[in-house]
Amino acid sequence: MTLTRMGGRGLLAFLLILTLCVAGFAATEAQIAEKTGLAPDLFVQLTVPVGGQDLGIFIVYITDRTFNSRISPTLRTELLPYVGRNALYVNPSVKGVVDSFDFSPDRFTISQDGNSFTPDRNDWVEITPGFLVGRFVVNPGGASYGSGSEGILILGDRIDPEKPFTVSYQGVSGTFDLAASPAASIPQTPAPPSSAPQAPEITPPTQVTDLTSVLTGGDFSPQAVAELLGIDRSLVGTLVITSRGEELRILLIRLEEGVRDGMFGEELLKSIDPLIGTGAVMVWALSPTGADFSPWRFFVQQNGTNYVFFSPASFAALTPGFLEATRIEPGAIAAGVIKLPKGVKRDAAFSVYYGTSKVDFTPSP
Repeated sequence: MTLTRMGGRGLLAFLLILTLCVAGFAATEAQIAEKTGLAPDLFVQLTVPVGGQDLGIFIVYITDRTFNSRISPTLRTELLPYVGRNALYVNPSVKGVVDSFDFSPDRFTISQDGNSFTPDRNDWVEITPGFLVGRFVVNPGGASYGSGSEGILILGDRIDPEKPFTVSYQGVSGTFDLAASPAASIPQTPAPPSSAPQAPEITPPTQVTDLTSVLTGGDFSPQAVAELLGIDRSLVGTLVITSRGEELRILLIRLEEGVRDGMFGEELLKSIDPLIGTGAVMVWALSPTGADFSPWRFFVQQNGTNYVFFSPASFAALTPGFLEATRIEPGAIAAGVIKLPKGVKRDAAFSVYYGTSKVDFTPSP
């Protein structure tokens, strides 16, 4: 069992599991949890004998807590749209180098409360092309790590994540019990220290949504928003992301001295004051239609290096539940502040990505 991005598109971030799992899929749950940063309740591993070989299947429940692990920006982008959809990341693999294997998603069975069902092909999303027909590719880490494939299984409302459920493949089963382990038990990856000075917690303002109706209708260009807010255009970036008939609007405002002259109101300015001048970026997420949104999809890039957020300490919330957000409803807003990670130079150009979309910020004057 391996946890690498298949198809030559770059390694996943659960890299250290490789050395544990190659030797006969012998890694223990505790070892996997320690090396990947995944909470034990978020994954199961199955070892299925197939034609004289061991097929290892590593399965991860996709939730916000999944992204507290050692996950790459590429996989983060791949999995985040499935938060809140009762979805599983599924990685079958074998020790040998093969182009295909006798693996079929049709052999999975999901059981809960005495009821079971077999997902059909429409419930699956291929990450590795050919996943649905048993195509395997050589691990990018080298042939010694075997071959595998990746896909996503969407369970939807057919299971209740608050209750245990079982995933079986050809009679070999593993059980998810997501309510059994508190979030505090997650093996956390230490967050990179912020380059900003330590500041008191930001107090959420009560009227951060004053401009919601204006920003969700009409011109959402950086120029128009900067004029509306009374701040310099260089401090503003906007993203409009459409998917499946839904539109997500993201407003990014670099917290430099110029924001003090903007039309934000005393309460909001008081809230963000500790981070003005540190290079931090304020985020407002809105939607005229309702749309999926999670702050864990953000990462910062500078000089070709990606800085991914693993810890709540990388953010400051401006609206309740900002870090737990999975969806923005029409007329609602999620707002917070992204603190620049250590290593990002605020006096040089950097980009803030949301998935594959980005806003470029130029050096401060």
